[in-house]
Amino acid sequence: MATHQVHRSGLTMPVVTRRFVDHAWRRGCDFINLDLEDSVPQHLKAHARGLIKDAIPVVRKGGAEAFTRINHDYVHADLDAIVWPGLSKVNYPKAETAEEIRLLDAVITRLERERGIRPGTVEIGANIETATGVAAAYDIASASPRVKEFGGGTGYDMSRDLGVEMFVGFEQFAYGKGELELAARALGLEVRAAPFVANTTGSVSDADRAFREAQAARKCGFRLGGGLNPAVVEAQNRGFTPTAEEVEDARWVLERHRELAGTGETWIAIDGRVIDRYEAARARDTLEWAALCAERDREKAEAVLRTRVAMAEPAP
Repeated sequence: MATHQVHRSGLTMPVVTRRFVDHAWRRGCDFINLDLEDSVPQHLKAHARGLIKDAIPVVRKGGAEAFTRINHDYVHADLDAIVWPGLSKVNYPKAETAEEIRLLDAVITRLERERGIRPGTVEIGANIETATGVAAAYDIASASPRVKEFGGGTGYDMSRDLGVEMFVGFEQFAYGKGELELAARALGLEVRAAPFVANTTGSVSDADRAFREAQAARKCGFRLGGGLNPAVVEAQNRGFTPTAEEVEDARWVLERHRELAGTGETWIAIDGRVIDRYEAARARDTLEWAALCAERDREKAEAVLRTRVAMAEPAP
């Protein structure tokens, strides 16, 4: 199973804040997004670029994948600084055209070749944060095979572009989110989205809300998380992972469907619940995802243990 696609939890952190980078391996994340954009002030941009190469192996010590968010206006300088062995994804903010994505692809392709990275290794995250980006969603998402997941259309930059308030008790981004989800599904990409869970305070450290949002997202078929505060990591890992009860129920559904196969019928109702090939497919998906999550958690636990042993650090 390809565990590299399990991205339930992750932290975006400024690469210029050394203590964040040094402790990233302890957080239990599936990925760490090293930031060169909003969290890095203008006068530190050049300095930040020089930190990425050494930060990549540091944040990967706990089993997390290393991503980097670059600046929309400094594509060439940022890519030249960040595309090194160990980098899994380049996150590109405020994507608005397919041409931008094709440029990223071309530069990354060249750097992979020059730096001994297996071709196609580095993915592109096309972050949609403007109305123009939403309008061009399908073209952007289909511009490069490096785009493996797609969605967004929320957040501070989107609210500013639309002229709406960010922290409200209603879904102000519904249309854009829907457009991006449809584009992703039409192209067979992983959908990056979440159903609306109110956040009127602007808190980025509310673990209970993070859990509810992750759990609701998973039940909508979404599996990609991320955040800004370590307090939400465990909650997202838990919320995006099927529960023991859900796994047991999925096994029950498959057993009933196997029994149905010998009867010549296409469906059966048991206590008012319909069992058919669609429910069986959903059950198989649940079991496969649960197995991927379990394997990913084992990978991270083993990586953390290796790091602790190497550092002669006692387990907590």
